[in-house]
Amino acid sequence: MPDEKLLAEMGKFNEELTKAGVMLAGDGLHPSSKGKHLRFAGNRKTFIDAPSQKSRNSFPATGYGR
Repeated sequence: MPDEKLLAEMGKFNEELTKAGVMLAGDGLHPSSKGKHLRFAGNRKTFIDAPSQKSRNSFPATGYGR
């Protein structure tokens, strides 16, 4: 576990990203049942509202931005 000083610095950095409109969410990991599929075909990206059935298709994400 990071020490208190590092946690405070990370929190401040995340706040700055949020205020700048760069970080859109950072609310931690969610269960795979809330997952989405992202399919790539050439230049097209498609999001599918369904949890992954195969663990090899899953990866954790803690936040997203622009």
